[in-house]
Amino acid sequence: MPHDIEYTLSESAKVLQNANLIKKYHANLVYDYTEYPTKGHWSENFSDIDYKNAITEWFPKNKTKPVLFYVHTPFCEQLCNFCLCSKEITQDYERVKEYLYKYLSKELDLLEEHLIKNKINFNFKEIYFGGGSPTYYREEEFKFLINRIKKFINFDNLGDFTVEVDPRRVNEERLIFYHEMGVNRLSFGIQDFDPGVQEEINRPQPPEMVDKLLTQKVRKLFPVINFDLLIGLPRQNIETITKTINSVVELKPSQLQTMYVHYKPGTRKYMIKMVRNEPMLDFFDRKAVFQKASELLIKSGYTRAGFESYSLPEDPLTKSMVEKKAVYNSLGTQKGEATNFIAVGSSAHGVLNDQFYFQNYYEQPLYRKALDEGRFPIYRGLKMTEDDSIRREVIRHIRTFFNVEFDYFTKKYSKKFTNYFNEELNRLKVFEKDNLLKLSDNNIILTPLGEHFSPQIANVFDIYNDQEFYKKINN
Repeated sequence: MPHDIEYTLSESAKVLQNANLIKKYHANLVYDYTEYPTKGHWSENFSDIDYKNAITEWFPKNKTKPVLFYVHTPFCEQLCNFCLCSKEITQDYERVKEYLYKYLSKELDLLEEHLIKNKINFNFKEIYFGGGSPTYYREEEFKFLINRIKKFINFDNLGDFTVEVDPRRVNEERLIFYHEMGVNRLSFGIQDFDPGVQEEINRPQPPEMVDKLLTQKVRKLFPVINFDLLIGLPRQNIETITKTINSVVELKPSQLQTMYVHYKPGTRKYMIKMVRNEPMLDFFDRKAVFQKASELLIKSGYTRAGFESYSLPEDPLTKSMVEKKAVYNSLGTQKGEATNFIAVGSSAHGVLNDQFYFQNYYEQPLYRKALDEGRFPIYRGLKMTEDDSIRREVIRHIRTFFNVEFDYFTKKYSKKFTNYFNEELNRLKVFEKDNLLKLSDNNIILTPLGEHFSPQIANVFDIYNDQEFYKKINN
């Protein structure tokens, strides 16, 4: 599309007008690196037996490490045209109940049986309900799920318990009910407040709707409230994002995740509906919209927490960034207290740090078939090498803190960073030449412009990556 956005931003944003530079690095559409190695490299030969063995192998040496318990709800009542999450659109609540009472319950039974049999008592410190839309559950079903989980998770030991919230499906009473069930953190799917944008993505929800939910009582019960926003939606521009951010600032969530839209009509045919009236923003214009949103948030008192996240100064996420404990993963930038995930539900994926990844089947028939046969519904997984673990941490530092301190890695892994990554450091010189980062004898530091290209920079350390990209950008 033509670049019709007026750039009245900071110097870093003005540099983004260098279309040749953007084209050079955007030629390679790389991963977000919410996990490493990325899912495409996980093995489909990783079975339910491998999963059980992974748990029993990992636990004895990691008994005290905090673990997050993730629960996926794959149902929504209405389709949002931007969504790439694993979900099923249905108005048949009986199907939702069948999933919970017959299949998710069976998966929880299998997990509990395995934990008891092998005397495994995970240090569960966090719970996260994602989707889909976990707020699709009515109170009876939600309460059933909580009580089922309590059979093997001590709620008195929990830190954060998050539920993703569709503002259209709840009221103040429902949010209070969640608190009574143990929830203490809410994550609202906002996306955008502009009516035109909302029309394109099929998600009408004015700021007044959210404001009505965030009563004084609700804010007191939930000290951490997160908003998810999307960048790159049809009809979005500098003017609309300014209005959206102004509305967001007035509502004052303690955390924000600003994620880019990934447009994939080849795999999600319904995404074509999103551009029936307006084309998607190109890379150039998306960066400008993001930069404007970022500037407005920072001017309003929010601090940067990784590239796509923001938090108020008093929020725990801000402290974790200062202490360099935060991590970037599939849930956004997190405090980093529980980086090990045990995950249940269709498509849910988990990780036992430095050793294993695993993921359930996406497809409901395959997920249900496995459980009907009495086995974990494992679709794929991976046993990590030491090299995988080292590279993952480097990538996380690039995506979260925009710097890599060599001494930290040398000390932690007993491997001299500059020797171990000699080839990768040489590849980074082209990024340095383009003022995207600075290299020294002790660290890698991304420039403000380079932060926009942090996935591309992180990609240098991806051993599974096709290195043809680096030959191309060096020519």
